[in-house]
Amino acid sequence: MQKLEIKNIKGKKYLYIKYKDKVNNKSITKLLYVGRLEKLTLPDFMSKINKLHTTRLTNFIDSRVSKTYQYLDEEKIHTLELIHYNYQLFKSQFPDELKIYNNSVFVRYVQGTTAIEGNTITQKQADELLEHGVTPAGKSLREVYEIVNFKKLAEFLARFEGDISGKIIQKIHSVIMDQLLESAGDYRRIQILIEKAEHEPPPAFEVPELMSQLIRWYGQHRKNMHPFELAVLLHTKFVTIHPFVDGNGRAARALLNFVLERNDYPKLYIGLKDRDAYLDAVAEGNKENYQPVIDLMYNVYFNQHDLVKVNGDTRFTTENINEFPEMNELLNQFLKLKGI
Repeated sequence: MQKLEIKNIKGKKYLYIKYKDKVNNKSITKLLYVGRLEKLTLPDFMSKINKLHTTRLTNFIDSRVSKTYQYLDEEKIHTLELIHYNYQLFKSQFPDELKIYNNSVFVRYVQGTTAIEGNTITQKQADELLEHGVTPAGKSLREVYEIVNFKKLAEFLARFEGDISGKIIQKIHSVIMDQLLESAGDYRRIQILIEKAEHEPPPAFEVPELMSQLIRWYGQHRKNMHPFELAVLLHTKFVTIHPFVDGNGRAARALLNFVLERNDYPKLYIGLKDRDAYLDAVAEGNKENYQPVIDLMYNVYFNQHDLVKVNGDTRFTTENINEFPEMNELLNQFLKLKGI
């Protein structure tokens, strides 16, 4: 929360904006000097507000761009962090509008992640099913479960406070595949083949150890790897192992979004139009060539979230910073101090 603070020095009043900033995940209180209160004009004050926002945005991005990443270049990191910053900003300033936006993204994510696997429920039907419980006519019970299970998963993850582990991966799979697979949540005990794919998953007896290695890899990299890179690589390495009899792709994409959301990034969703490119990129990932899947996911993500949209119409950018409730409060405080 930002507020104005006055310091009296030798009988003169000097105005500051007091605000909190995050440095190395710690909240630090800072002061931005605005000027002598009696000499300040409204344009001067508004200029300082804009400067504060620009400074915070620049510091936020620079602290992440300065790091070196294996698959993401500086330009991509900059763009991802702009998305990250705006998403957090709008969460604090427009929570109701962002809730609408997130619900819209959730429907697209669920419909897309199931459509890739053959589900024929449309986006509109998925919206009616998830939001109002309206079962679409002419669709199989299996298709309906494939959709509603993701709502159950979202409800579970909203209560879950832990991090990625073998246990939570199995739980995610058991929820996604509830009523769809007898062995939901259990690692496979048979050898499987991926239809129309060159990759042959490892033997079943190797799965437990490979999953343990994956969890260790995640633990070693979750703090020093960019969250987007971490999320995509976790997803791809998981798919390569293919630990379950069925539902691996859906579980992998759920893990990807788990990592993004836990790091305050919006969801990523893959639709049918990107299916072939996505499968090709994942196939390269199965050969430990991860650049194609990183590039694909980045391009999809950029197109989805470069500007936050609500209901396809409202577009939030930093250009309308003066309309933010927090900024209006600062303005009201200033006008009161000036007796305007």
